[in-house]
Amino acid sequence: MKRKTRQEPKLKKQWIIVGLYVLILTITILPLHVSCYTYKKSQTFAAPPEPTLYELPSGTNFSVIWITDTQYLSESRPTYYDSLCRWIANNAEKYKVKMVIHTGDIVEDEGNRTHWENANRSMSILLDADIPYCWDAGNHDYNETCWIGNQYSAFNPDVMATKPYWIDDKLDGQNTAVQFSVDDWNFLVINIAYEANDEVLDWANSLLDSHPDSHAIVGAHVYLNTTGGYSGKGRDDPDWPTKLKNNVLDPHPNVFLTLSGHHYPAYGSRTQVGGRHELMFNRQDADGQMGAASLRIMSFNLLQGTIEVRTYLLYANYFLDDSNNQFTLTTKFYNDVPPEDVAPSDEPEFPVVAAAFVALAVVFAALVFWFFRRR
Repeated sequence: MKRKTRQEPKLKKQWIIVGLYVLILTITILPLHVSCYTYKKSQTFAAPPEPTLYELPSGTNFSVIWITDTQYLSESRPTYYDSLCRWIANNAEKYKVKMVIHTGDIVEDEGNRTHWENANRSMSILLDADIPYCWDAGNHDYNETCWIGNQYSAFNPDVMATKPYWIDDKLDGQNTAVQFSVDDWNFLVINIAYEANDEVLDWANSLLDSHPDSHAIVGAHVYLNTTGGYSGKGRDDPDWPTKLKNNVLDPHPNVFLTLSGHHYPAYGSRTQVGGRHELMFNRQDADGQMGAASLRIMSFNLLQGTIEVRTYLLYANYFLDDSNNQFTLTTKFYNDVPPEDVAPSDEPEFPVVAAAFVALAVVFAALVFWFFRRR
């Protein structure tokens, strides 16, 4: 009698091995393919396409435009930085723009004059068009021994001091303060550099103390993190954001909005502390490091007490419509909840990407274990 062959089980095992390889390739190659496709697609633009516009919500009194973390544009994509500022200048009237806020990391290398020349040319489009703007210095813009931003007209406090909206600066333009009025509403905007020292925080407190009736927005390069908490990343001082919150923001109920960048991923984060909304936004690494060629339009309706936020990608000619990039804030334009009644958030950043890889590794290990157990 002939012995029965074991070809069928062997064939079954071979198919299991093939299936495992397909799973691995799908997990590893597909995300890379999507990423490369997005990157290559974005590279096809010789220049940004004609932008799509949207209509302001009915009853909008004015808008504030927010840009941030443009360092890669200054470094290697200056035409997109130019186009970003030109778009703002061309649409300022349509969107009733009262202020443009840049929350830092203007350049990639604080001492690179080519980067600063590119940034200066781009921001000078706003300067020459008399579009009000302000900024703070990010960690890529200065260090303890180097700050040359004030050597360029678009970031020179002496030049900006001639503007009617300019209030003051600290440390040669690393920190700035501006104001504007709409109807009988006065607004104050204070911009604080990356991990600014106590002298700067005292300056910010002094401005807030001297403008108690102004509705205040505080821009800081670093403040809110990706989870809506206040811890830093890498070499960041983990205590500085909480220091800003406790010593500057919480004691001043007229601060109703904070804006910050620095942290990634692109979808940003937001939280609310009493009557104060806190937003983080930074697309610098998105789409082949073109992501900073984007902006947020914040449309203010003073009667209804709302701020509608829309996010526009200049290079893709597209308004993002997901809940992280299109939303409406309800506000009294005043934080009337005492800080002690608000539970502070100090949740550390969760390493989402690392956790995803760990989960995939566990699944793969389980499949391999199961396979060998079946042999």
